[in-house]
Amino acid sequence: MNLGESIKNIRREKGLSQGEMQKRTGILRSYLSRVENGHTVPSFATLQRLAAALDVSLADFFPSDGVAPLGGASSPSDYLLELKHYIPQLSADQRRELLQMVKDMAQTTKH
Repeated sequence: MNLGESIKNIRREKGLSQGEMQKRTGILRSYLSRVENGHTVPSFATLQRLAAALDVSLADFFPSDGVAPLGGASSPSDYLLELKHYIPQLSADQRRELLQMVKDMAQTTKH
């Protein structure tokens, strides 16, 4: 499952429309559609807004196939091990954005 599908599934499980998500986040419904359909990779800030609106953690957007979701990982190293399975599927730009997201998260946890 890709990131967009994961966001869409969580949104639907919560019984929310894209229009309702637009009201909750200020993110245009058309942009959310592009994210959910895999045409756009959202920024870290956008992922944070979506997670807050859905009342889930960022980790919940990244379940792996056949393995417990990231939310069930028992340590930070478990998160990183699972994340490495996604890296080969990413473009160079997506890898750079992911690296920046990880750096941003590391800075957030230090404060």
